[in-house]
Amino acid sequence: MGQAQRSDGRNVLQGREEGRRAQYPAQRRRKQNGTRNRTGNAYRNSARDGLSVIAGSRASGGAQRSSAGERAGQQGKNSDGLENLELWEISRESDDSRMMRLANREQIRFDQRRTRPRPQPGRQNTGNPRPVSSIKRRRAKKRRLNVYRISIFLIIGVCLILIYQTIGAVYRMVHNEEAGTGKGIVEVVSEKIEANRIQPPPIIVDYLEPNDFSRPGTELKRIKSVFVHYTANPGTSAAQNRSYFASLAETQERSASAHFIIGYEGELIQCIPLEEQAYAVATRNADSVSIECCYLDEDGKFTQETYDTLIHTLAWLTQEYHLSADDILRHYDCGGKMCPLYYVEHEEAWEKLLADVENYKPETE
Repeated sequence: MGQAQRSDGRNVLQGREEGRRAQYPAQRRRKQNGTRNRTGNAYRNSARDGLSVIAGSRASGGAQRSSAGERAGQQGKNSDGLENLELWEISRESDDSRMMRLANREQIRFDQRRTRPRPQPGRQNTGNPRPVSSIKRRRAKKRRLNVYRISIFLIIGVCLILIYQTIGAVYRMVHNEEAGTGKGIVEVVSEKIEANRIQPPPIIVDYLEPNDFSRPGTELKRIKSVFVHYTANPGTSAAQNRSYFASLAETQERSASAHFIIGYEGELIQCIPLEEQAYAVATRNADSVSIECCYLDEDGKFTQETYDTLIHTLAWLTQEYHLSADDILRHYDCGGKMCPLYYVEHEEAWEKLLADVENYKPETE
């Protein structure tokens, strides 16, 4: 009897345990089903508003479609693509082929938007080829540069050819004229220049002693003119007139002198250096050279010897001091004194004298 009671108690316990074990999986399945149902309902409720444009009635009107489209677009941005998944799940549960097609279409659009490359500001698309206009400009610039270089080379070449020909012509000319003399080009050219240069006439240098009345010793800084005088003493020689200038230092009767004196036989005496002033033209002593000329006749006309020496001396002085015939003056031209008398009274004779100075050619051996 005791064993029967114990066995009955064991059977009761085993039955209770088996009932509990059978009840636990059922409770667990109920909880899982409830959770799944709540999740599905939440998904359906959240996707219902986003799918109003797709599943809505076509007769709802343009205004409702636009507002629903705006809400769907805004929710599409916020849901970040979840509505496509919900749409697909709903269409799968409802087994609606139209909803399935719409879900697939939306999923494809979402994938395209997500895989589309976004433009990045500040970066250039290096894959595109260069514009045609840029290539044309570059080629045109290269052509202009090449033309410029070729022009420079041509100009330099022409200049070198001209220089070479000029030097060759000069050398041939000098060589042909001076063949066999053994002289260099520099010596030949120097001789030609010296040959064309007017040499001074023979000069008798007899300076006056420095004094306040005929040789003051004042510096002559610049020579702008050459004055021609006559002695006003017919028949006197150059030496006599020089002695007269020297005697003024003792007599002190007046101040008078000249740089040169030309005798009626053509002799030339220099009384004062060309670096000093003479007492000849009161207002022009500081920038001029004076020449006294002797004569024989009362009219004051120069002898041929005096005339020839005067022309030679004037040509030499104008060359030395870079003057012209216009810089040769009479004492009469500055102050109105009738000196030289003959060439003041005979204007044509004076014009001929100036022309002879311009046309003077040095004598060649």
